[in-house]
Amino acid sequence: MELEANINQYLSSLSLQHFAGVELITELQQKHLSRYAFSSINAMYGERLLLDPLPLFSRLVTNKQGGYCFEHNKVAFIALQQLGFTVRPVLARVMLNGSLSNPRSHRMTLLNLDGEQYLVDVGFGVKSPRVPININQALTIQGRQTYQVQKTADTVKVTLLEEGEAPLTLYHVDLAEVFESDCEVAHFYSHQHPDAAFVNNLVVSRITDCHRYLLRNQSYFEWHECDGSVTETKVESFAQLEQLVKETFLLETPRAVLKSVHDKVLTRAANKPVER
Repeated sequence: MELEANINQYLSSLSLQHFAGVELITELQQKHLSRYAFSSINAMYGERLLLDPLPLFSRLVTNKQGGYCFEHNKVAFIALQQLGFTVRPVLARVMLNGSLSNPRSHRMTLLNLDGEQYLVDVGFGVKSPRVPININQALTIQGRQTYQVQKTADTVKVTLLEEGEAPLTLYHVDLAEVFESDCEVAHFYSHQHPDAAFVNNLVVSRITDCHRYLLRNQSYFEWHECDGSVTETKVESFAQLEQLVKETFLLETPRAVLKSVHDKVLTRAANKPVER
């Protein structure tokens, strides 16, 4: 009963207007991305992040702590199940650095609906698609973004095509059966291993209808997609960081946690080798 109440709280927070079909999935995806920020703050702080449904919903939905793919996409997955959709988790190799040997460290959701299959992803940070990606069609277009799908019997390669930019492969998705235990293993590495990206870098993002906001360590970016402009700002103080986290990313991070993470960012920046 408590989990059902948490799911209802989550769905209510999105104020969904559609009641069925891919329109509902699209609305849920877009409103989730706008309301619940992607964040590595807890991972960088060193907190053990349980994926059990009750603490997960409490952390991400009730307490507005943010999270990354294993948190965001599990919340959406559970909610979609509750709504009666046929879904299952899948794991993907993140390909932003181009390395084919990257581990399967990204969770997303595979949806079966009306004879089609869609990838639903609310946890890929600032590059998250705003719409479900139909893996049975070559291109999915949303605004300035076009997603190219190359599918084999057991994998899906998703590439982002944007005007004026080189093609960017987002991920290679493995369509094999995935259990929650598989996700737990990848999640543990991603937020506990000392070399994991989110343990060592402050990454916070949020996506609205026309904007993509990104905080990466000491740099803050805004992409204004309605007119194509981009702005970059240096984050020069804890007060500036605190304001961004609260007002732009809508997070309610405890001050002591954010201060600890900010100190880590400054320490890493001070110890970074000078490029010559």
